[in-house]
Parts: sequence; structure tokens; C-alpha cells
Amino acid sequence: MNQQICDLKYFLSPRSIAIIGASENFASISGKPLHFLIEHDYKGKVFPVNPKYDTLGGLKCYKSVLDIPEPVDLALLAVNFKQVLPALKQCVEKKIKFATIFASGFAESGEEGRIMQQQIAELAKESGMRICGPNCQGSVGLKDKAIGGFSASLGVKPLKVGPIGYITQSGALGYSIFSLAQEAGVGFSYVASTGNEVDLHTLDFMEYILEDPGTKMIISYLEGIKDGKQYARLADRALELGKPIVTLKAGRSEVGQKAASSHTASLTGSDAVCDAFFRQKGIIRSHDIEDMIDVAALMQKIPALPEGKGIGLITTSGGGGILMADEASDLKLDIPELDPESRKIIMEVIPPYGSALNPVDVTAQVINKAEDFMKVLQVIVAIPQIHALVIVITQITGEQGKQMAEDIVKISKLTHKPVTVAWTTGDLLVRDQLKILSEGGIQFYKSPVRAVRAMGALMKYSIFRKEILSRTKADPEKGLAGNIRESAISFLTNKQHNLTEHEGKELLALYGIPVTKEEIASSEEQVVSIAETIGYPVALKINSPDILHKTEAGGLKLNIKDKTELVSAFNEVLKNARNYNPKAQINGVLVQEMLSGGTEVIVGVNNNPQFGPVVMFGLGGIFVEILKDVSMRVAPLSFEDALEMIKEIKGFKVLAGARGRAKADIQAIAGILVKVSRMALDLETHIAELDINPLLVMPEGNGVRVADALVLKI
Repeated sequence: MNQQICDLKYFLSPRSIAIIGASENFASISGKPLHFLIEHDYKGKVFPVNPKYDTLGGLKCYKSVLDIPEPVDLALLAVNFKQVLPALKQCVEKKIKFATIFASGFAESGEEGRIMQQQIAELAKESGMRICGPNCQGSVGLKDKAIGGFSASLGVKPLKVGPIGYITQSGALGYSIFSLAQEAGVGFSYVASTGNEVDLHTLDFMEYILEDPGTKMIISYLEGIKDGKQYARLADRALELGKPIVTLKAGRSEVGQKAASSHTASLTGSDAVCDAFFRQKGIIRSHDIEDMIDVAALMQKIPALPEGKGIGLITTSGGGGILMADEASDLKLDIPELDPESRKIIMEVIPPYGSALNPVDVTAQVINKAEDFMKVLQVIVAIPQIHALVIVITQITGEQGKQMAEDIVKISKLTHKPVTVAWTTGDLLVRDQLKILSEGGIQFYKSPVRAVRAMGALMKYSIFRKEILSRTKADPEKGLAGNIRESAISFLTNKQHNLTEHEGKELLALYGIPVTKEEIASSEEQVVSIAETIGYPVALKINSPDILHKTEAGGLKLNIKDKTELVSAFNEVLKNARNYNPKAQINGVLVQEMLSGGTEVIVGVNNNPQFGPVVMFGLGGIFVEILKDVSMRVAPLSFEDALEMIKEIKGFKVLAGARGRAKADIQAIAGILVKVSRMALDLETHIAELDINPLLVMPEGNGVRVADALVLKI
């Protein structure tokens, strides 16, 4: 196992469990874990701990965890929050490897709880014992029937075992999702509720469970992300393994983010960054419980991921076909029109008022001959451009419905292409038909839209995965000679303030990023000499670390065409700056070449608390200021990442040469984004923000130039 991955084998598959605070009341939080372990016939050893009892559930009950004569892998703390720390200290003395704390009343409840939670964190760090919680509902290793939680959903027998791993930061909602998923037929390998994450957190569990051979997908409910770089590492590994991650990330709105903070004391961070990260790493983002369960249910049933995004749609109702086609189009899936030969074969077995296009409308009359529906299925799955099949059946019941269900199961066994069904009829009418599908390994839904959405999520994931694995990994070192990082750090170390525009450009130039021709003038004589060397027209800008927004200060003059105008502007810029901020340190005036004929874009970097440097791109002017038309990626960026960022913005058509405009040098922009990404990683602990605004993009083949730059130090 990778040494970076936390070994949770004996947390999720413990050989022995101690329940500290165990109770004879099996309906209580402290009584349920013991009850569930007995009811589900856990084969490991169970040690109830409570000085009030001699026996519990037919098992010897110990006065203290220290009295247990055998090793213990996992301790479940079912005690009041004020008793948690003393109990943990005894667990450390007993050399117990793992502990789960059910109690609430910690960082989510106020200052006293925050202090206690910090003490628990320090104990975990000093002792090496790994702790889950507090304020969580525990974990389950379903294969071993190792019930380490108290949720009522764990009282159902039998619990469905399957290939889906599930991690949740919420306890009550988290296990409600588990219950709904079990009812929908989803089988799980492992489940973990992490609560306040004093030590172990969601990503630790996700990283470990990914390596489990019996797990083929991980779903998760998240309110905050503790370590974005760990998430990036495990997301890359998930793509290698072909195991999709589906995340229901709460806290998209400002109100939702505040609620998340009060619920689990977690830091949600910027949702826009999370959304960009999910797209960058192929993480399937769900916005609702039902969507997440639907994808998991389909994943566990299909033999393999779809090999492309060509979807075949078959319906017994024209309306069902329209709904499917609309959803598939919204998801940007391909809906290949059938070739003439395939259409000819299908039209021979469906009524003239049916359709042999795609969607294929076989109509309800296809049931007149038992073999006709099977012929349609055979034709569709044989078409190379179709990589998955979604079938809508309306109110076809009785023997005809059973025959259709059997045909669908049969065709699914003859192809590696995933097949799913939407049977839009009440269960009372088609219970037997649905049973045939379920026993035959076919996932079914009640809605055509849900069926296409679930299949579409897996199709898009599969295509993304193939594309990513075919790329060269992001290499921020590529194409940059010399030990640039050390030079850049040395440059920044010598600056005791935020960088002036000129200093910011000097830093960018170290990374091979082209900047404008410019020099600093401290006198009228110097400004004239520099302007004549650069050549008119020129721009003048106040050069001060204390005046970051030059326009507001009147410290900017553009398109100066001659000496007379230049000298006047020089004195005016200095005067305006001193009036704007009399205490500002003025380091002369920057004389800069005027550039024309390009398109203004913005490139920025912000150090995100979860993910580290995040690179932002957008068009200048109204696009970024009012429309917020920007794209983001987490560093490092590959060249392909950069191109995706550029094409993602709504204003891309401006760069692509809309309405007779010259096409901008998009390749050059991508190269700058990659270099900025490399610089941001190199200087992560030195730079808080970078704003290149504008980056002037010339017509295709003519490159780019930094016209202005703002660098804020940490």
C-alpha cells in the first residue's frame, strides 16, 4: 500500500471491538452498537465496557477498557462528551489502534467544545491512535458485518453488500442517504461517517477504500474539504483505477456555507473553486440525493463503463423518446442517427407510424410478435457508434411485459455495452417484470430523465478518463530552463512590501512570461530619455507599493504622443499620487510602451485554503467585472487543462474570431497559463495573489504581452 495512504484495515474490518459506555437499552445510542453487532452476527470479538453491568447481551461486561484481557482494534465511545477525553486516554494506555466518538458538543457547539476538540486532536497526534469523529454516527464494514455505528438504518436485515464505498461528513443525513440507497438496491462495501473530523477525515477513508478490490465506485456527502491536495492525489488515482467518485457537495450558496460551518465546524471554501476542481479531476458532482443514488445503482449493475458517449434510445412511446433526447442533448451526449440498413431492419418489425431514427420509437405495438422487440435490441447494440442503451417502457404489463423484460436481460448478457430501463408504470402493475430486470442485473428507474442522467454521468466520466489518461501529465517544469524557483524566492525575499507593477513584471519575466518594454523615471530628464528610447506613444504609471489601483489615484496616463504631453503628464501623475496618499512610498514613474491591436484578457492566481494555488482566466472589461465570465483550475495545469479553461468561458468566441475579428493567439494564452501555474506552485508560500490585468493577446502567431500586473505577498 502507498505509504501516503492511512492504513484503515482494522478500523473498517476490526478483529475486535470495545463499546465504551455500552447500555442494556438497545434502543438508545449507547445500546444500539452492541445490539447491531449481535443481530448481524459479527464474527469478531465484542467487549462491552460499563461499570454498571456484569453482562450485556450475553457477553461479559468490563468495568474499564483496561480490564479487557485481549487486544482491541476499535473502540466505540458511546459516552457523554465530558467523559470522552478520559476514555480516550485509557484507550491509548490499552494501545487501541482506532476510536470512534459518537458524542456531539464539541467545536460545533462553542468555545468550550472547541477547546475539548483541540485536546482530542493533540492526543491523537501525540499517541498515534487514529480517531473518527466526534459528532459522527460511526462506520460499517459490510463484508465483515462490523457495525461501528448507531444509526437506525443499520437495524435492517440483511444489509446489502456491494461494490459502492460511501463516506459522509453528516451523520443523520448521511445515514438517511445510506438507508435510501439500500432500499434502492445499492450494496455497499464500506460506510464511514466522519463528523467533525478531529483526526481522520473523509479523504483518508476515500483514499483507503479506493484500493479495495471489491469497491468500484465511491459516493460521498461533503460539507467541507480538508486537504485539496490529498483530494487531487486520490482523484488522480481513482481515474487510473477507473473507479468514479460521485460527490454531493453541500454549501454552494452563501447561506448553505454558513449552515455547513455551524453543523460540522468545517470550512467549505469557495464553491466555484470546488466546481472547477471536480471538472478538472473527473469527479461526478451530484446536486441531489436521488441523482447520487441513481448513478451508484447503475454503476454496480453494469459490466463495464461505456466506451464512448453515443447513446441509443428506444421507447414504446414518442413522449418518452422526446424526454430522453432532451436530457441527452443537455448532457452533450451523442445521439447517432441510425444507418439506412439498420433503419430498414427495424421498420420491418415496427408499425409504419413508429420511428427508426434515434430515439427509436417501437410503439406499444411491438409486443404483437414476441421476437420483434428482440430484433430491435440486437440491431441497436450492434451499431459501433452506440456505446450504451436506455430503454423506456410505458404501460406494457402482463406476459408481454415479462417477455420484454426477459429480452432486455438477454441482450445485456450478449453485449459489454451498458443497458438500463425506465419503466414508467406503477409497481403494482409491473412488479413481476421489474423482478425479472432486477434478478437479471438490470438497473431500472421510473423516469426516462433519471435513466439518461445516470447513464450520461458514467458516459461523460468514461470519456473524460480516456482523454486524461492519454495526456502527458501536467509538468510545470517543462520548457523552463534553470533554477528559476530559487531566483524568484530570492527576488521576493528582498521585497518588504507588495510588489509594484514593475517588480511584478520582473518576477513574471523570470518565468519566461513576456512583458511590456518599460523603465522607471525619477526626473523629467529621465522620463524624456526613456520615452524616446522606447518610442512614442507611451503610457505613464505611478510606481508605488502603496498605490495598487493607479486609476483611482489618478496615477495613470495613456497614449502620450510627444515630449510636451509627456512632461506635463509626468508631473501630474506624481502630484495626483501624493494627494491620493501622502504617506505612500513613491518610487518614480513607470514609462511603458503602448500596445495596440490585441484583445484584453485577465489571468489571476489566488491561494485557496483547501486546494492551494488556483489559476483564473477570463476576458477583460465587462466580461469579468459584470458577467463574472471566468474559468478556474487548480495548479498544476497541463497544456490541455489551459486550453479547456480558455474554451470554457462564454466569451471564447471573441478570441476565436467572431464576426470577422482576427483570431487571437490562443496557443500563446495556454502557454502563459501553464507558466503562471508553475510560478504559483513555486511561490505558494510567498505570494497570496497575482493579477495580470490586462494580458494583451495579439492575433494568432503574434503572442501575448503583460500590460499590467499586481502581486500581493503573504
